[in-house]
Amino acid sequence: MDFLHDCAAFVFDMDGLLFDTERLSQRALYAAAAELHVPIAEGAFLELIGRRMGDIHQRLAVRVGGDALAARLIECSEKHYETFLAQGVPVKKGAEDLLMLLAERGKPCAVATSTRTVKAQRKLEMAGLRKYFHSVVGGDQVERGKPAPDIYIRAAAGLGVAPQHCGVFEDSEPGLRAAHSAGANVVWVPDLAPVDMETQKLAQARADSLHAVRNFLKRPR
Repeated sequence: MDFLHDCAAFVFDMDGLLFDTERLSQRALYAAAAELHVPIAEGAFLELIGRRMGDIHQRLAVRVGGDALAARLIECSEKHYETFLAQGVPVKKGAEDLLMLLAERGKPCAVATSTRTVKAQRKLEMAGLRKYFHSVVGGDQVERGKPAPDIYIRAAAGLGVAPQHCGVFEDSEPGLRAAHSAGANVVWVPDLAPVDMETQKLAQARADSLHAVRNFLKRPR
């Protein structure tokens, strides 16, 4: 991860990276499916990770047999998710320590998330992390969602640097592909979503946690 020392700015994914919220989303989806009596395969959630709402809707519609049922499932799932989230946003180990270190070193940071901007802003505020980010780019701000590079190109532009000078932290396959396609320097921090070997190779480095990234950056070069 030596290349991180030379990055001018940093961009973070949010769910599954800063927050341990993919598990909340998974619980919410299956709770909604049970409530609505909609049969859904146990592994169906994993293919939704890292994607924005329009893409999620399309994939669920194929799974459950139509747009109307998919819309009901999403609405019910979001209700359960909000109930879980009201108990507190679960921040990943080392996230704030890393953000504090980057702030101390004058490295500007942004969030690039498939979540809608308003919802992303609210979660960051709830977790007390919004103050560390110059900008938050949600999936509703770009024409194409991850794995297209649009969101990382926009996030880098908002920080005033080229993607090639940004370090990106991602956990999902669509996110890794998006950051790599934008030309950014990518660190894969695994979470719930499986990532195939081909996609793993797109990352310049792997870290087991953001805590590990912070400890690495604290060491002298």
